[in-house]
Amino acid sequence: MSTATYIDNGRIELVSVIGTGAYGVVYLAIDSKYQQPVYRAVKCLRRTGLDARQKHFQRREIALHRLACAHSSIVTMDRIIEDGDHLYVVMDYGEEGDLFAMITDKQRVSRLDFESANPQYVGDDELIRDVFLQLLDGVDFLHQLGIAHRDIKPENIVCSNDGRDVYICDFGLATSETSSSEFGCGSTFYIAPECLGEWFPSNTHYPTRSGDVWSLGVILVNLVCGRNPWRIASPSDESFNAFVKDPYFLRRILPVSEECLYLLTQIFTIDPAERISLPELRKLILKIKSFTMDEQELRAVHIAAQDQEVAAPVSEVDEDWNDDAVFVFDQETPSLRADSGSPSPYAQRSRSGSSDGASLPPTPLLSVAGSVPLPAVSDHDQQIWDMLKPFYDARDAREKVSKHKRGKRTAASSTGPNSQANPFFR
Repeated sequence: MSTATYIDNGRIELVSVIGTGAYGVVYLAIDSKYQQPVYRAVKCLRRTGLDARQKHFQRREIALHRLACAHSSIVTMDRIIEDGDHLYVVMDYGEEGDLFAMITDKQRVSRLDFESANPQYVGDDELIRDVFLQLLDGVDFLHQLGIAHRDIKPENIVCSNDGRDVYICDFGLATSETSSSEFGCGSTFYIAPECLGEWFPSNTHYPTRSGDVWSLGVILVNLVCGRNPWRIASPSDESFNAFVKDPYFLRRILPVSEECLYLLTQIFTIDPAERISLPELRKLILKIKSFTMDEQELRAVHIAAQDQEVAAPVSEVDEDWNDDAVFVFDQETPSLRADSGSPSPYAQRSRSGSSDGASLPPTPLLSVAGSVPLPAVSDHDQQIWDMLKPFYDARDAREKVSKHKRGKRTAASSTGPNSQANPFFR
């Protein structure tokens, strides 16, 4: 006996649950309304048992999404169906999941299957530029409509076409207000400083749209490096405070190019009034030649690290440098991981720091449900592998390294204490 659930007079079959939230469930569905059946994402919302505030938020989410979805970078809302105690929002389905999975899963797969893994964002400047501009244009469209999304993050961006096309979704925190007193509204890794209420405690309101620009900046770091620059832009976060004191701190923990760092400093300003506008940000993105360090920059950082740690003469380091030379950035950065929670409002939450010690906090383990487990290697080797492999992969791809050369690297790596096939374990 079939247990399938149908709505819209049998035209939509709810197949499986693909997401849950505070006020509803998202289903994968098959929509047969049109000539050719298509997959849909259907958000089921309760219509009963809601207080006035919850009803307001629900109506606001639907209205703002409906208004915004005319843009190609916003998930299309096809229709709304009322059925008994529930409201169903029928949307286009991102068949390749969200941007978080696209970044993290592809990186994990590529480490295990170097030859056959699909391209990833890290190291692909044109793909990064194209994807980021899609998101920027979508957010700019929202702002022109007077809408602030307030929760831009990889989990709220769905993908298609092997991650080359991206669409913003989930308008649960969106607002048409130009300022807000709802401090703590957003997601930890992506929330702007002004939204926390910690940097300027006397402020009772903050501008809403500038926070979206900040979130885009963190997503750019995700695309370029596959990591987060810090856990939260709070006075209690050691990594963020190190950046505030010295923006070049980012180049000691992440292999971003000089021009990318300059762009990020225009985004990551504590005062939202000083933050770059979206039109100006677009111009800078188009001008960037490379988002990551080139060979010369990698070499310079390598030399600096060697000089700092062992006080080796420059000539000595130069002599040892080769294409496969490895250096370790002097601090660790937070892994890119799912961010489903929002920070509590400033007045109601404790100032818990990233670490109580003098050094920056350790990188949290990446945890993705259903991901392929990595072979066990030492912590030090894993840090090198996590940070540097994408950039060397990209370099090898650009130079069209032959399979024969990659085979020699694999053979060389298998002779050392680590048998994993990569060119760094020699």
